[in-house]
Amino acid sequence: MNKDKQPSMSRGRMTRRHFTALLSGSVVGTFGLPAFVTKVLAQPTSYNEAPMLAERVSRGELPPVAERLPAEPLVVQPTNEIGVYGGRLAGAGMAPETTNDLQIGQATGLFRFSNDLREIHPDLATGYEFNDDFTECVISLRQGVKWSDGEPFTVDDIIFFFEDWKYNKDLYPATQAVWLLGGDRFGIVKVDDHTIRFTFPQPYPSFSVIHFSGAPTEPYRPAHYLRQFHPKYNPDVEAEAAAAGFNSWQAYFTQMADGDSDSPHYGVSNSDMPVLSPWIPVSGDSQRQQYERNPYYFKVDTEGNQLPYVDYMTVEYTSNAEVMNLKAVSGELSVAGLDIQLLNYPIIRRGEEAGGYTTKLVYSERGSDVCIAFNPLHPDPVLAELYSNVRFRQALSLGINRTEINELVFLGQGTPRQATINETASFFDPKWASHYAEFDLDAANALLDEIGLDQRNGEGVRLRPDGQPLIFQLEYLPQEGPKKEVCELVVKHWQELGLQVDAAARERGYLIQRLDAQEQHATAWHVDRVLERPAYAYSLDGKLGPGGNSIVRYAREWQNWFNSGGERGVEPPQDAKDLRDAYIAWQKTELGSPEYEAAAKRVYDLTAETLYVIGVVGQAPQPVIVRNDIENVFKRDDDARLWWGAANWFWHTLNPEQWFIKS
Repeated sequence: MNKDKQPSMSRGRMTRRHFTALLSGSVVGTFGLPAFVTKVLAQPTSYNEAPMLAERVSRGELPPVAERLPAEPLVVQPTNEIGVYGGRLAGAGMAPETTNDLQIGQATGLFRFSNDLREIHPDLATGYEFNDDFTECVISLRQGVKWSDGEPFTVDDIIFFFEDWKYNKDLYPATQAVWLLGGDRFGIVKVDDHTIRFTFPQPYPSFSVIHFSGAPTEPYRPAHYLRQFHPKYNPDVEAEAAAAGFNSWQAYFTQMADGDSDSPHYGVSNSDMPVLSPWIPVSGDSQRQQYERNPYYFKVDTEGNQLPYVDYMTVEYTSNAEVMNLKAVSGELSVAGLDIQLLNYPIIRRGEEAGGYTTKLVYSERGSDVCIAFNPLHPDPVLAELYSNVRFRQALSLGINRTEINELVFLGQGTPRQATINETASFFDPKWASHYAEFDLDAANALLDEIGLDQRNGEGVRLRPDGQPLIFQLEYLPQEGPKKEVCELVVKHWQELGLQVDAAARERGYLIQRLDAQEQHATAWHVDRVLERPAYAYSLDGKLGPGGNSIVRYAREWQNWFNSGGERGVEPPQDAKDLRDAYIAWQKTELGSPEYEAAAKRVYDLTAETLYVIGVVGQAPQPVIVRNDIENVFKRDDDARLWWGAANWFWHTLNPEQWFIKS
């Protein structure tokens, strides 16, 4: 670090030790909560590479491996044994716009996390340091890392991500909440090519770049490549966008930047963009994705073999979850888990020998494996008022027979509960999980009567205040869990309350259009990222926040109002404002402190009281399948409980770059 430009940092607080731990290999626990750890492994004295790359080196197409790696590559301890090079991983996905088991392993963050998220390790970054009052954070990058085209990865790529993309008003008229604090953007200072300083308008110990774990945030893009698609650097980009078939430079840029996600792991929209991940996307269409190894990947194993071990990956799209499961049990897939259901566990186990695979049970980190949210901004004012009434949501929550759903769909192994924080959180209170979660038809009917739904037509359907039958749809995506089975049972339970409800499966793009237009009645998805670290860090961007996020988003225009400082969107009610304020207050507290615990309890007290998102069953076992020729996925003879979900990005903490194929 340039000492002349180095900010004044704390020398004795927890924050200084975070930085030192990452560099020295020590273990620093804080208040008995997540530790900041790295196990420093000895640097190999020489390096080896895959035969397919050695051939390219011999032809003069690539520099030797030692010249492609950083001076100090990240050394990875293989899970069980040193691997062998070669082969192809086979995966499947539901659609190009969704992620899949193999693509999940591509995420390459500044930091990496243990499975339970209680440890943070260096990755592209080697360390970080907050100042005394958490209003500055300095991050040090690993020197010598290169993009897949051989160009250096530097602080300029992070600055481009923020200044030219996320904070660009032409691309984001309302900046995403995750890149704001109290409505203000971060300050960003380039200290040198490998050191960057972030400044905040108020304390921000939960800084997303440090704590995001699912997927690990990728706050960078290849500036040397993407500048050609940006008017700041290319005055001809509008004409070039039109010639390429785009109606604006913004659409052109977004496509070339591989979508608008912070982590580009949903399909392959631009295989020409350089990456830092283990495998390079080389093609993608409506049928499949194709990848090959990244010759400049910055990690090696303990014997100096450049990772990844596997040469290629292919992801085939399937028409539905049933086809996905059939591919898995027939041994066609290297690994499978995202769309494998517990309901099929007995069949999956019986098919292990014939299919040549092994099944392992991991555990969902989700607060609710299926959750439901109503739209308080529905264009029908009668329905908008009804869906905004917490007593309506309480009634429908009481009307769900969670025990029956747990037995029929989760084989009795899940936990009937509301959508709330995972029970392993240091501040967990069981009352949040049980709030209006008991099955009580009498209480549910009484609440519906009290709010003016006490009249029924000749068929027993409750009438709205305007005399029309109360009819609506519960929409869902048939992906990542038993959405179909749960929604069909919920609809059956609600029909017993005199509600005429249908469960309707939707294609992702169509449902998102309906959500963006606020046309939906009720939607089902899941509440994840509720292990303690991501719950603390994601907060405002999470699915329990005011307005929701992802497919569970229930009031997009509330989010727009918050993100724009009231210039756009629809002003939320006071209870939504209070909930958002509670999240902001929590993120200002130091992880593990008494203030942290009090603020966290305030968040989840309000989450329970508002009941914007209704939970059903959570924290259930999840079967995952590994073909018998795939090694280094799980530790041998290790029965430790493994968490599975977006909180730790599913397979990601199992280091897919060191998986290999046994001959």
